[in-house]
Amino acid sequence: MEMFAMIRTIIFMLLFAVPAMAQDNIDKALLMDYFQEQQFDKAIQYLEGVKPQQANGLALLASAYYQSGQMMPAEKYYTLVLAQDSNHIQAHQALGNIARQQKQPLLAIAHFEKLVALRPTNPLYYKQLSIACGNVVGLQDSAFNYMWMAYQLNPKDVSVVTALSADLIDEKEYARADSLLKQYMLIDSSQVMVISQLVKTSYLQKDFSSATLYGERLMAMNALELTAFSYLSVSYYALKKYDSCIIVYDKTAAMTRGNAPETIIYYAGISYARMKQFDKSNELIQRCIDLAKSKSLDSYYATLADNYEQMKQFRRAISYYDTSYYLFKDPMRQYGIGRIYEQHLQDPLNAKKHYRQYVKDAKPENKEEESIHTYVKERIKNL
Repeated sequence: MEMFAMIRTIIFMLLFAVPAMAQDNIDKALLMDYFQEQQFDKAIQYLEGVKPQQANGLALLASAYYQSGQMMPAEKYYTLVLAQDSNHIQAHQALGNIARQQKQPLLAIAHFEKLVALRPTNPLYYKQLSIACGNVVGLQDSAFNYMWMAYQLNPKDVSVVTALSADLIDEKEYARADSLLKQYMLIDSSQVMVISQLVKTSYLQKDFSSATLYGERLMAMNALELTAFSYLSVSYYALKKYDSCIIVYDKTAAMTRGNAPETIIYYAGISYARMKQFDKSNELIQRCIDLAKSKSLDSYYATLADNYEQMKQFRRAISYYDTSYYLFKDPMRQYGIGRIYEQHLQDPLNAKKHYRQYVKDAKPENKEEESIHTYVKERIKNL
């Protein structure tokens, strides 16, 4: 329904919003039907027959190409639109998106800057500009500032909140990130990523009680957030809640079919020892030893991740890559996560984050690894 509403809005504006301007002779009702039914090929065929010359008709033709995934002709006609109307909102939006898809961040920035100038109270345009700036070396501060503007204009956008808090955590501004996340919780307390980040910020500030409260909420939601659960386990141990450490292990083991992260297994093991249940403690600690010795487990996780990626269950694939990295610190798992974010989830911010971690950790040992390392460094520049 949202897609239909968006298409109707765009077409309605193009067909009816500027009656005072010169317009091509277009059958508005027919074209509206084509767009509502997503029959973009018919819309293109009709408009190419009309051969529009005015900005509104050219924009309709460009939009039909854009919606059908034909970026080259879309770019051509949107450029013709801007030649007649340099302030055309839809043309700048589409051309900015096309430039971003083509890994041309500087060109995307130019279009998104124009949108910000034309609509300085629209948070979406600041968010888009932030993402584009984040893909250019040296513009990270600008990226943060534009994302902050987006947040001030719309503090209800969870993607903006989590992006800002992740940047703040990376800069070790834990209290500021924590405050931002808690403000969002007053608006919506159901977002898994926000709660997961709060487990982390609470732990990093040594507020173990808060970390456990947020972690318990994640467990109640049956959210598979293994990193957050690891912070939760350590927090419980710090509070001497040993039985709760074991509950985290049991819950995580059930959710992962027995493949809980080593940290969670370890803290459950030493919790059993604190409770004088040494046989159970020994069993879990031995599992940790076996995990540490196993050279095959990493590839098992990677195979599971690859399988789920092929099944288009991308979040689950990321979870297994994340678990593998958490256990074995193989930089290639960060590459795998970044690749999924870039290629399948169209999330350049998270893709770049994991690519950077890969480049930081990787030590190529053969030509294939050197090729991947070189490729990822270039992707970071162009994302």
